[in-house]
Amino acid sequence: MSASLKLFIDRWTESLRDTRIDNFKEIMSQKKYLILIVGGDSPRIKAQPLVHQFKLIFEFMNITHFRFLIGEGNKPFDVLNDSQFMEELANTNLALKKGEIYD
Repeated sequence: MSASLKLFIDRWTESLRDTRIDNFKEIMSQKKYLILIVGGDSPRIKAQPLVHQFKLIFEFMNITHFRFLIGEGNKPFDVLNDSQFMEELANTNLALKKGEIYD
């Protein structure tokens, strides 16, 4: 998990404790999440701990609408050569346009 993503998740924890935001958890549970993970060297296998961590966070937050897309790439734009990722991304984009992604 990148440092900026970790900081973002930590901010959620702070928001849960903030008395000025009574229903933060409820608000966040109603949103839809698309998590894109890109890495080199077997990312679909090595990303599983991160996917699991997100699923635990989503479970705690009562988030049920989420999707993971995992691609392979080391340098900028390498992921464009990952045909499986690009196909999943195109299908997800089409579903988003139709409003069907989380139905």
